[in-house]
Parts: sequence; structure tokens; C-alpha cells
Amino acid sequence: MSIMELIKKTIPFFISRIIVYAIFAVASLLFLGLMLGLGILLFRWFEFASFFFILMIVGTFFAVLGILRFVERYFLYMVKVGHIAVVTELLRTGKVPEGKNQISYGKDQVVNNFGSANVAFVVDKIIYGAVKQIQRWLMRIGNFLSFVPAAKKIIGIISKIMEVSLRYVDEAILSYIMLRKSQIAEAAATAEEGSDSEEESVWKSACDGVVLYAQSWKKIVMTAAGIVAFVYILNFVIFIPSVFAFMGISSAITSNAGAAAILGWFAIVGAYIVTAMIKRAIVDPIAMIAMVRAYQLNIQNIEPNIDLQQKLLNISSKFKQLFNKRKEDTPQPPTADQGATSSV
Repeated sequence: MSIMELIKKTIPFFISRIIVYAIFAVASLLFLGLMLGLGILLFRWFEFASFFFILMIVGTFFAVLGILRFVERYFLYMVKVGHIAVVTELLRTGKVPEGKNQISYGKDQVVNNFGSANVAFVVDKIIYGAVKQIQRWLMRIGNFLSFVPAAKKIIGIISKIMEVSLRYVDEAILSYIMLRKSQIAEAAATAEEGSDSEEESVWKSACDGVVLYAQSWKKIVMTAAGIVAFVYILNFVIFIPSVFAFMGISSAITSNAGAAAILGWFAIVGAYIVTAMIKRAIVDPIAMIAMVRAYQLNIQNIEPNIDLQQKLLNISSKFKQLFNKRKEDTPQPPTADQGATSSV
């Protein structure tokens, strides 16, 4: 299934994100307007108080950023992971079960796979940290080619691509966890009666997903490069017109050079808000779809390499944390004493 088909088939998630981020953008711009009015008052009272203006600009920026992270963590995380679940199912079977809307289905899949959004969030964060450490290791391996002309620059470009695409890689690995759960459930449903189907823990699937990424990163990096280019171009296309629009409004408000300079800084913050909201509402889910699709296509028919897993345990503390969680979730065979006790 193509990226465009996946986008069309998961439009409800895009609509949900657009609504939430549009509300947040309006609220943020109203807050910005309030700070702007306060800045003009301070300018009139003190004629020039640059220290206060700088504090207001910085304070406004970090307040918006902090509230945005809160909204994404507690209101939109389930929507994001639900979207990943639906994309995973579409790639696996070409459809999602009928009789239930996609957002409800996605939420159910999150609960079925992880138990709760909080568990998914913890798994996601550990995967993110593990992949980040592994990507640095992969780039250090590439440094042995530094004697080749221009190789250092190429390695630097690849490193930057991998760094920017990192947040979409951990989403792809979450999709692998869901894929494995579906595959095992399907195998159990079609198995002969009386046969055992071993359940795979979330942590084991996460470990295997990270190993598979490390095995296939060279193939995936081409998609990552396209994603990074797409994100940067869209950010530029949205940010520049937004800045000019807000600066035009600023110049219409006042002709005073000092006040106009202050309003100019607020115009930059306003343009950042608009750009960030559009990126998160539209660009990020498209990039996620592209990465999940590329990841799943490139790991088909590949088994996690045990030797590589051992290497990753030695170079990534976060991957070791994933591996230890996996061992904690694995049922231990009964000891001889336990067997004797149970037979009594």
C-alpha cells in the first residue's frame, strides 16, 4: 500500500490532530497577543526597557513549548499511537475491522498491545534512547572511511538525517510491536486445537524491533533522507510567509521604531507557533506513515541477529534496559524444589 493510500485511509486521525492543534494555536496566539499588549504598555511607561521585553519573549516561547508538550503527552499521545496501530494493520491486511471508527479501533489496539497509554509511553521513551545511542555508534563505525575524500562530509550528512528522523524511527518500532502481537494472535487462531502458541512480551518485541532497525538502517536511511527534506522544506515554506504576515501586522500597529522592533520579535514567536502546529498536525503523521512503511518493508523475512544484539547490549545502556525488562517479563522455568513441591 502506498503512502498516499495510507494517508487517505487514515484521514480521521489527521482531522483529530488538526482540530486539537488548531485550538492550541488559537489559544497560543491569544496568549501571545496578551503578552504583546503588555509589552506595548511597558514600552510606553518606560520608553525603552529591553531587558523586560527579552524576558517576555523568552518566557512566552517556553510557556507555549511547555504547554504544547503537556497537551501532546496527556491528550494526543493515544491518538498518535492509535494512528500507528491502524497504519500497521493496513500494511498487514489492507483493511481495519469494520463496524468501529478508526480512532476507537486505534485506542483499543493500544490497550490490547501495551495495557495502557502510560506503558506505551515508557516503552517509546526507552526505544527512543536506545536508537539514539545506536545511531551514534553506527556513525562512529562509519568514521573509519574518514580518509576517503569527502567521506567525512557524507557521514556528517547521514548523521544529521538519522538524528532528525529519530522520532519517526521509534514510532516504526512501536508498529513492529503491534505487528508481532497481531501475527502471534493470528497464528494462535489458525493453529490446531491443543497446540501451544507462545506469547511474546512487549519488551521482547521492542528489543527485536531495535535489532532489526540496526540490521536494516542503510536501507531505511534513504526514506529518512526524504522525510528530513520534506520536513525542512515544509517548515521553511510555512515559516517565511508567517513571519512576513505577522511583521506586516506589527508595522500596521505602530510606526515607532523601538516598538516595531519589539513587535518583530513577537512576530517570530507567532510564526514559530503557526509552523509548529501545522508540522505536528499534518507533516509529522505523514512522516510517521512513510517511516513505518519503509521500516516494515525492509525488515520482511529478516530474523533479529543474535550477534548484533550482543553488540548493542555492550554499546547502549538504554537497549540493555529494554533487554532487562524483557528478561523480567519472561516466565522462569520451575526449579527442582518447586517441581517437587507442586507434585506433593
